[in-house]
Amino acid sequence: MDRKKILIVEDEVLTAQHLEMLIEDAGYSVVGICDRGERAIKEALRLKPDLIFMDVMLKDNISGSEAALKITTLIDTKIIFLTAYSDDEMIEYAIESKAVNYIIKPFSEEQIITALKLAFTQPESSNSSHSDTLILPYGYSFNMETKTLLKSSGESVSLRNKKRNMLYELLKRRGQAVSYKELMESMYAQEAAISALRTQISRLNKALGFPLIENVNGVGYKISLPASKEG
Repeated sequence: MDRKKILIVEDEVLTAQHLEMLIEDAGYSVVGICDRGERAIKEALRLKPDLIFMDVMLKDNISGSEAALKITTLIDTKIIFLTAYSDDEMIEYAIESKAVNYIIKPFSEEQIITALKLAFTQPESSNSSHSDTLILPYGYSFNMETKTLLKSSGESVSLRNKKRNMLYELLKRRGQAVSYKELMESMYAQEAAISALRTQISRLNKALGFPLIENVNGVGYKISLPASKEG
């Protein structure tokens, strides 16, 4: 069985070496280590890694987030960001470059191993309505049979029935807008104001730390998931 190829882009030498050791010990192959954005782009095109661990804040005229965006437009690879910060700007970077996860420094061995496993164990038909478990951004997943939201650690996220039903309806028709009326009917036994729906969605997005649910002006809401890769 071929080992997955990993490229590390990290300008802190000790961090890069520690990460390399964890990845190799887990059975993956580190094919290169870079400390600059421009070099990362060249190496990614040359090595065509299956996944790149990318430090967001590189000491270069090209940041890690910019390099990741450039790379993902040129080759088919997965990105996991490494960052010392968790804020709205970081989340926007990750969404724009279609990163599969981001890890806050300092990281643990368990975080790295879990992130790798999640990145390479996405269901082949994650957009199929028959898939029991859907892989969501940043390590989350949702079991369609049990309506359970899971963290990357496998721990379930406590959700009230309203939010569980709302997530289920949106994920069942992922990529499509679900009307305000349909969502409210799935959540409330009696007629409720749209403001109540907006509040529930805002709270859920805030709890997750990223805008999973998108507003479609004048129509409703939707969830878009990256298309699964063949092969």
